[in-house]
Amino acid sequence: MQEAWLLFNEAAVRSAAGNPRGNQLLQIPNISRVEQLPNPKEILHQLLRDASGLTGRRLKQFSVYERVHRVAELIDDFSPLRPLSAFQALEAEIQQVIQEHNWYFHTEDK
Repeated sequence: MQEAWLLFNEAAVRSAAGNPRGNQLLQIPNISRVEQLPNPKEILHQLLRDASGLTGRRLKQFSVYERVHRVAELIDDFSPLRPLSAFQALEAEIQQVIQEHNWYFHTEDK
């Protein structure tokens, strides 16, 4: 499911592919459907290949696996995923762990 959660940010995909200003048409799936995609990993890999703008030998040498990690690093706001049930479950689980361990962040007035 993690790959599905990376499919919503076209700018991150383009940047991770090394072509942030590319104008290739990317078939970014609708965010409301990403949880139903049969193979989100392959879709993300193909989006990265397409976004790279590379062809021939250079495309064959393109390391999709390295670029997937870069997509995750480039996304700074995952809030568009909040309507998705699996993402809601993850957030709830994280909140529960934070509460169980009293891992709260407190800001002090200075």
